[in-house]
Amino acid sequence: MNTYKILFALRILKNILTSFIDSFLVLYFFTISDNNILPLGIYKLAAVTAIYAAIFLTRNFAKSRYRILLLRIGILLDLLYFCTIIFLKDRIVDYICLAGILYGLEEGIYYSVYNMIESDEITNEERAGFTGSFTAVQAVLAIIFPLIFGSLMYASGFIKSLAVVVMIVLIRIGLSLYLKPKHIPKAKKTNMKDYFRLTKGDFIFTQLYRTEFLYGIIYAEGAFAYIVTIYIIKVFSDSFSLGIFTSVFSLITCAIGILFARFMNKRHYESVIKVSMVMTTASLGLMVYDCRAVTIIIFNLFYTISKSIVILINENIQANLSNDGRIEKEYKVEYWLANETCFFAARIISNGIFILMAFWNINVIMAVFAVCLLLLSRELSKLHRIMK
Repeated sequence: MNTYKILFALRILKNILTSFIDSFLVLYFFTISDNNILPLGIYKLAAVTAIYAAIFLTRNFAKSRYRILLLRIGILLDLLYFCTIIFLKDRIVDYICLAGILYGLEEGIYYSVYNMIESDEITNEERAGFTGSFTAVQAVLAIIFPLIFGSLMYASGFIKSLAVVVMIVLIRIGLSLYLKPKHIPKAKKTNMKDYFRLTKGDFIFTQLYRTEFLYGIIYAEGAFAYIVTIYIIKVFSDSFSLGIFTSVFSLITCAIGILFARFMNKRHYESVIKVSMVMTTASLGLMVYDCRAVTIIIFNLFYTISKSIVILINENIQANLSNDGRIEKEYKVEYWLANETCFFAARIISNGIFILMAFWNINVIMAVFAVCLLLLSRELSKLHRIMK
């Protein structure tokens, strides 16, 4: 089977479950914890810590020819994680750290190798088409699956949703059997000193780390997406309504994915980033000032546009740079670990701020995220300019 198609399918199937977590799990936590955000914040801190710990502890194994095994372990942990949520039910608030650690282990072990496999198999020339097409297809599926999950949970809770999860996990395991390790480094252990020595003085790597830090504050397991979902829940308060809302905005993501893959010229990236992020920040202020259906819809329109564009451009730059001749063969694990270190620091700060929402004025918290949105716009634009 074509490796391009396998990776495409694996990405799609993984993202279906991730989308489920990002929306319905927030609603689930809120329902069983009487709208208290503290358990969700603790869950997120446990999760992001476990993600980094898993990637750090498996770093040497990820350099070996057995790296595909890590991918399969991550997929199986996905199933274990969902089973844990389902069997604990409303008692999950008593095991919040366990749930967060399980999710973090699944994500960390899976992505400790997936990013390398994808950057090895998808050429830099193919990447924009690959990620753009993925975004479009994933968005179409996101129209269907939130409705399925939402309907199942609305009618009978999480139990019937598990059958869908089991099916997805089995397909992912089957697809992983076709993957073969490529570009196995000669060194058996990671060497961060040598990696930083090779990239020291190259401003593009310094700029990348700045960008990834801000990217981790807003996206990449940062808390901002959960805060957005909380605002949506204030108006669209049940899982079926949330499914419909998510599906409608997936159409916008689909359109952006098609535009990115087929029509968007790189010379327009910088202006598109800046305009979309400024509009997102302005509509965020409007939603915080007057939270109702109209302002939530306006904000989500611009947020969906800017999020899709920023993720597409940032992921392409990050993956393309991993194929730099100095690090492609021997230091790719170190490269992704350096990126994850930036993410980890940002995620701890982002989710720490999220927890503070339980004690501080929410307007102050949202102002911090608004500033981070504008800073990310500036730094990502600068990174794109350097890459050109």
